[in-house]
Amino acid sequence: MNKKTKKHMISMVIRGIPLIAFTMFIMIPLLWAVSMSFKENGVILSGKFSILPHPATLANYAYVWVRNNFGIYFFNSMLISLCSVFFIINMVIWNGYALTRFEFRGKNVIMVALLMTSTVPVMLNLTSIYMLIKNLGLMDTRIGIVVLNIAGGLAFNTLLMRGFMAGIPKEMDEAALIDGCNNFQVIYQIITPVAKPGIVTILIYAFVGCWNEYLMSFILLSSQKKFPISVGLKYFIGEFTTDYASLAAGSIIALIPPLLLFGYVQKHLVGGLSVGAVKG
Repeated sequence: MNKKTKKHMISMVIRGIPLIAFTMFIMIPLLWAVSMSFKENGVILSGKFSILPHPATLANYAYVWVRNNFGIYFFNSMLISLCSVFFIINMVIWNGYALTRFEFRGKNVIMVALLMTSTVPVMLNLTSIYMLIKNLGLMDTRIGIVVLNIAGGLAFNTLLMRGFMAGIPKEMDEAALIDGCNNFQVIYQIITPVAKPGIVTILIYAFVGCWNEYLMSFILLSSQKKFPISVGLKYFIGEFTTDYASLAAGSIIALIPPLLLFGYVQKHLVGGLSVGAVKG
């Protein structure tokens, strides 16, 4: 082994150690939750340490899905997330197109407002949001949660979309307009296909944000049949005891849609992050 090869290997090891440590930091809790989901609750509470479940059982998943209305929670989360993402994607496309293609009075003010809005914690607006939803008659409705998801996701995702669309040449719009397209057709037939990596990136951010949303759903929803999965998981934690096995099984079920989505659009996600980082 020559000196250059040895130096390269040492460099790879030095760079690889933090990556391995970070990966373990993320994966160990996940693998522990998977292990717990296949154990009986009595085994978990006994305090005996074991990585592999013994005896292994699928009863926790069946119990969570059938006995604890988890299927209803899953449906609510999927319905709320998909509706929210549909409107967020369409609205940020229109916003991004307007901010990159048109010059109008107050444009810089809007940009600053979007930036400031995206940095304000939800906790500061809890009272005003509660009163607004109550006055609109949207308490204990899934529509109310969808409206809040849309409002909460617009500012940050609009800024992202502006960065993506700023890298698309305006000559494409002009050529389409000369060929007889209107602005609506330009957006959906010309701009949207080109901005696909950016749109996929925003779709991921928006979906995960809506899927994981807990605080407003917990405050505004009172009917158990309308709970999303994030609120439903809370009810495995009792005042005096916790059903750890069912909680772990429910958490693993809740992870499946985001993981499948990440796996499906991973290639577009990496490309979209790269474009958004250098354009705008």
